[in-house]
Amino acid sequence: MPKQHKRVKSSKHFKLFIKTPAEMMHMAGTIAKALPAGTFIGLIGELGAGKTTFVKGFAAALKIQKDAVTSPTFTIINEYNGAVPVFHADLYRIGSDDELARTGIYDLTVDKGFLLVEWPEKFKSLANYLDLFLIFSIKKGSRSIRIKGKKEILREIENSKIFKRGRKYGISG
Repeated sequence: MPKQHKRVKSSKHFKLFIKTPAEMMHMAGTIAKALPAGTFIGLIGELGAGKTTFVKGFAAALKIQKDAVTSPTFTIINEYNGAVPVFHADLYRIGSDDELARTGIYDLTVDKGFLLVEWPEKFKSLANYLDLFLIFSIKKGSRSIRIKGKKEILREIENSKIFKRGRKYGISG
């Protein structure tokens, strides 16, 4: 797990509009390539909002077969090995801070990889570890992702191909 840091409130955020699962996976892959190893990402959104699809695209960009990525709803944490390790946690079924600690999430070493956590908002204790928040929304069949986080991480995304092709994702920020 990354070192705990003081939570930094960023006044800057970006919002991406996604039309299809293929766009979601492509955009996730672009973000994966832009971020430094060791980034801890919180994925927030209702069931079916696209969090696992995002992880599939993220992992595919790091040489992990997208079919290998499954929701860890019952296993809690999945590890995928590719160009770098990717840990994918789903905290939906975890009910307490003690139960969270027993999952081993605080013992993960992701300095050479990434940790993507679904439902981190259930545990305030995780807030100090998050480098990036992706908030998934669905309205009238349209999906969007609001991206918030540490300024240096947002800068990496801003410098990525996503912003060079900004019109494709209807970026606002």
